[in-house]
Amino acid sequence: MDWIIFILVVVWLGIVSWFDIRKNEIPHSAWVIIPLIGACFYRTWQGNWALVLLTILVAAVSERERISQLFGWEEIGKMITWFPLLFLGVYLSVQTSPFATLAIIGFWAAWEFKWWGGADAVSAITVCLIWPSEIFIFAFLGVHIIVTIVLFMRSLIKGKSVKVHSVPGLPLLLLAIILYQIFQYFYILV
Repeated sequence: MDWIIFILVVVWLGIVSWFDIRKNEIPHSAWVIIPLIGACFYRTWQGNWALVLLTILVAAVSERERISQLFGWEEIGKMITWFPLLFLGVYLSVQTSPFATLAIIGFWAAWEFKWWGGADAVSAITVCLIWPSEIFIFAFLGVHIIVTIVLFMRSLIKGKSVKVHSVPGLPLLLLAIILYQIFQYFYILV
């Protein structure tokens, strides 16, 4: 079952990464929303409903302005209104998956602060729901650190100065998944 999920995720991330590299966007939000819903069902089936609750709350907070317009209630559109529910979601999920909880909050915050695109954040949360282990988080961080160092060195060598680079996030997430599976393989052997 694990290899089937891995192959499905690699194919999905491969397709959306291709769009991200070519056009800096995905063709439709369904490309990330449908896998997120599937990951929520999978994580609930695996028994970690608290992580799914946090994900649903984070998604609702991200859409707070639309929800506010839908219900015609201005207070719902303010971030402060959602803090008690977010705190509850974090409190419940951190007990079972502390690394995944912090990662989901971090991915959401990166989107809220406009450091990441929405597809990057939703995809990272989706993958975090599928593999909520610290090994995935370390693989994710490792890929980003390596890419940052390589781009830093490239800037110094090529331009004699340091530049800020914009790198598509979905291909990096795909690399993190592959690195995670390599770590998992060697972890099982040891």
